[in-house]
Amino acid sequence: MLSWVHVLEWRAAVTPEAVALSDDHGAALTYAALAAAMERSAAEYAAAGIRPGDVVPIIARNQVGWVTALFGLVRAGALPAAVNWRLAGPEVTALLQLMRPAAVLSDADCAALAKQAVAALDGPEPVLLGLGEPAAASPAGPQAEASADRPVGRPVDRLRGPEPLVLLHTSGTTGRPKLVPLTHQMLVAADVFMKLEVPEATVGARHLSALPLFHVAGLANLGYVLFTGGHLHVLGGFAPAGFVDELAARQIQLTQLVPTLIQAVTDEVSSRGEPPDLSHLVEIVYGASPIRPDLLERAVRTLGCRFRQNYASSETGPLPITSLPPDDHDPARGRLATAGRPSLGWEVRLGERGEIQVRGAAPLPGYWNDPRATSEAMTADGFYRTGDVGTIDADGYLTIIDRLSDVIITGGENVYPAEVEAVLAAHPHVADVAVIGIPDDRWGETVHAVVVAAPGLDTGELITWARGGLAGFKCPTGVTVVSQLPRNATGKVLRSALREPFWAGRDRRVS
Repeated sequence: MLSWVHVLEWRAAVTPEAVALSDDHGAALTYAALAAAMERSAAEYAAAGIRPGDVVPIIARNQVGWVTALFGLVRAGALPAAVNWRLAGPEVTALLQLMRPAAVLSDADCAALAKQAVAALDGPEPVLLGLGEPAAASPAGPQAEASADRPVGRPVDRLRGPEPLVLLHTSGTTGRPKLVPLTHQMLVAADVFMKLEVPEATVGARHLSALPLFHVAGLANLGYVLFTGGHLHVLGGFAPAGFVDELAARQIQLTQLVPTLIQAVTDEVSSRGEPPDLSHLVEIVYGASPIRPDLLERAVRTLGCRFRQNYASSETGPLPITSLPPDDHDPARGRLATAGRPSLGWEVRLGERGEIQVRGAAPLPGYWNDPRATSEAMTADGFYRTGDVGTIDADGYLTIIDRLSDVIITGGENVYPAEVEAVLAAHPHVADVAVIGIPDDRWGETVHAVVVAAPGLDTGELITWARGGLAGFKCPTGVTVVSQLPRNATGKVLRSALREPFWAGRDRRVS
């Protein structure tokens, strides 16, 4: 009987006056007030006709109201689903079609998107509810009395470790998104792990997050702070200057970022004539996508705090599969290119073609209502196939090379885009780069670079540059210059979007 609801109730009892949450709209709640808001929201959702077991997506930016809605739905026995508000209407419609929600919650910024997505659904339309607004009673009337199909009272069976707490959706970087249920057990286990690893995470510790709450990393950060009694200030978006100003003004101690944001923060701090006061900053946790060792070394030197890398995925939940602790961020140790060693409770092995496969103490629930996809993702002996390719050294450190689906096979040779990108990124006139495989009648696929150029780039000279550091079959045979690379909410390049125009009407090998 250890759920996020139990964690919040416990915190409200032992640290009622401590500030739990605040946002850039000026909202702030103590733990006692957050628990009260959970109860009030749960009652309103029940009155609006939301039943235990109903799926209710939240389409909204980071804010205190997002968190109270999540807890209120869970307390009422419903299953909230965290939706990426950056998606286009048809993409949201496709997700809702999989969820078959009873209602959809959205804030003012995302109301039009929610309305468009709901209007395009096949079948009955779910009720649209405003985030933070009192939920109107269902047309059928408030559910004041119990019935066989609509129980009233605390849904104890939904507040157990193995039960789903929230639905996430995969990023869709390699195909159609799928729904992933995260259980209470998975989230609480991650909270405990981070508390063991970070002694400064105590009652009243000051945390800052711009990571979206619809992503596993954002949820992990939320749970970790509430479990430890800290104060989390959530931002509705990320701007480098604003984020650095918040770090300094709020005397932030702990935060989480992804590599693209680490680079932006490092560049911002470096560019200021008068360095901001970041003396209170203790640790930055990062993950979600690979980071170049040279960038990481510069960030450690510029920001002057500890760094910790956690490798996880939506499917495996927020408990890191592997972790690279602060001690291993000393450049002299030569570990900056790795993702660390397996965390407590995880087994990690390499399968066919070096695919990273993992098995954990908390059973992975699989994809929501998709047994075929679950079966394809799991091995016969219960390991999850991550789709990442890696190596493990003699000391047990895992190095992630690339995505299996992104590996380019040219003339029978495997080419890992990350390896080529590392060479191209070192060119003085390359601001950003992604490498993909495109069709080639002779070799099957050939290497192609998509580049955000700094002034003075000569694409022919860039190919010549690559030949100085790469085998011939790994060098790009062509270069496309773009203004920016498409990325998802956590900074991962959407290679499928880059490949699409080249592969239109043709089949590409899928591993």
